[in-house]
Amino acid sequence: MMKTAVAVTALMMATAAWAAGKPNVVLVMADDIGLGDISFNVRERGSNVLVETPNIDRLIAEGMRFTDAHSPASLCAPTRFSMLTGNYSYRNHSAFGVWKPEADSGIDTGGWTTSARIAKAGGYQTAFFGKWGLGSSWLTTPVNWEKQDGGALHFGFDYACELPEGVQNIPFAFYENQVWMKLGEDSVIKEIDADQTHYSTSKKHLDRRGIADSNWDPAQAGPILAKKGVDYIAKHAAKPFFIYYCSQAVHIPHAPPVELDGVKIKGTTPGKHGDMIKELDVQVGMLVRALKEAGVYDNTLFIFTSDNGGLSWDKDMKAAGHDTSNGLNGSKGSIMEGGHRVPFIAVWPGKIKPGSVSDEPIISHDTVATIATLAGQPIDRSLVMDSMNLLPVFLGQEVKERHANLMHQAAGGPSLAIRDAEWKLIMKVKAPVKDFKFNAEAMLAALEPVALYNLKDNLFEESLENLVLNPEYKPRVDAMFSRYLQLRKTHATTLGE
Repeated sequence: MMKTAVAVTALMMATAAWAAGKPNVVLVMADDIGLGDISFNVRERGSNVLVETPNIDRLIAEGMRFTDAHSPASLCAPTRFSMLTGNYSYRNHSAFGVWKPEADSGIDTGGWTTSARIAKAGGYQTAFFGKWGLGSSWLTTPVNWEKQDGGALHFGFDYACELPEGVQNIPFAFYENQVWMKLGEDSVIKEIDADQTHYSTSKKHLDRRGIADSNWDPAQAGPILAKKGVDYIAKHAAKPFFIYYCSQAVHIPHAPPVELDGVKIKGTTPGKHGDMIKELDVQVGMLVRALKEAGVYDNTLFIFTSDNGGLSWDKDMKAAGHDTSNGLNGSKGSIMEGGHRVPFIAVWPGKIKPGSVSDEPIISHDTVATIATLAGQPIDRSLVMDSMNLLPVFLGQEVKERHANLMHQAAGGPSLAIRDAEWKLIMKVKAPVKDFKFNAEAMLAALEPVALYNLKDNLFEESLENLVLNPEYKPRVDAMFSRYLQLRKTHATTLGE
C-alpha cells in the first residue's frame, strides 16, 4: 500500500509540474507510410533513394527516432480507434475496425475517453485535420450529408477540418466544424463516378464512388489540409494547442497535386506513389515552418508517425527499386514487421536530444498517456489501458512503466501476434469460425501458434528461422500463447514495470 501511494503521489507531482508549463503538441499521422518511404532510413540501409524527404529527415536530425515503434494494427481504421483512446482495438466492439461514416466508432458506447477530451480538460485548444476514418462521423440516420452530428468535434476537438473517410470512400467532401465545406461556389452534393475519385473502374473499386462535393478533386485534398493547418497555427499561437493532423497521403487513389508550397510534386518521382510521399513531406515542412513563424516551435512537441506499414502496390515504384518496408517482411495489412513497424519521430527543442535514437519498444497510441501527462491530467487506467507515457524516454529519464507485451493484428485477421522482449509469436485462426471478426470467444478458441521469431537475431522474419516447431522452444511458445489468451480473456492492461 505504501509503495502504491508513493508511486501515485510521484505521478501526480509529475503531471502537476508539466501542467504548469504546457508545450504545444502536434501529432502528424501519415496514411500508409513505411520505414522505406523515409529517405533517411533508405540511405542508412545503403539503398538507392528514389524519393527525398528532407523535412522528415530534418525531424530525425533535430529529435529522437524510434527503431522499435509500431502501429496498434496493420490497417488504418483499428489504428485510428487506438490513437484516440490509448487502447488496442480488440477492446472495441469491432476489433478489426469501423469502416462506414455512420457506423458506431465504439468510443462512447464502450465508455472510452479520447486524447482530445483529456487535452481539453487540461486547458489545451484542440484541433483535428484530415482523415477521421473510424466511424461516428454521423450519430443518427438517415445521414444529412450537408451537416455532421458526430466526428472530431463530438469527441473533444474544438476545431475540425475533416475528411470522414479520407480520399478513398464516401462522402468525398470536407467538413469544417461539422458543416459541409463547399469546394466551389457552385458545389452541390451529388453522386460522382470513379473517374472523378481517381479510382480505377475495376470490380474491386466499384464502391469507390458515390456521394461527394461536385467539385471533388483528390489532388487538392492535401493542399487544403496543409493550408488549413498552417492557418490554425497562425491564429491560435497565444495559448497551448494540441493538433492531431491525419494526412490523406499516401493512401490510394494516388492523385498528386502539380505543386505544393512552391515545390513541384506531380511527375517528379518514378511513380504516383512516390509523388504522394513527396507531397506528405512538403505538408510536414509547411507545419514546421508555420510553428516557427508563429514563434512557438521551441515550445512544441512535434511527433510524426504512420497508421500502419507502407504500400507495396505501385508497379512503377517497385520496378525502380523502391522498398516501402526497407527490407522488412510484409507491408500494410500484414502481421509481419513490415505491416506494423512504423516511423516514429519526436522533436522538442531544448528537451529532446537532437539526433538521438531509442530502441524502446513502443506503440504509437502511447501518445495518449503522453498528452495526458503534459496536460496535467491523471491517467485513468480503466479507460486508457495500453498507452505508455513516453516523456521519460524523450527526456532520457528512468522509465518506470513500459509495455510488458506488444500486441499486433493483421488487416482483417485471422493473424495475430504478441511480443515479449525480442520474441514474437504469431498465431492464426485455423479452424473455420463464422463471423470471427465479431466473435472474439470463438476466434480465440480457434487460434494456433504458427511462427516464433527472435527479432534480435531475425528481424526480417526469415521463414527458415521460424522456431515454432523446434522442441527446444516449446515452453516459450506455450507461455507466450497462454499469456496472449490471458490478456484477451481477462481484459487486463498490457503495461508493466
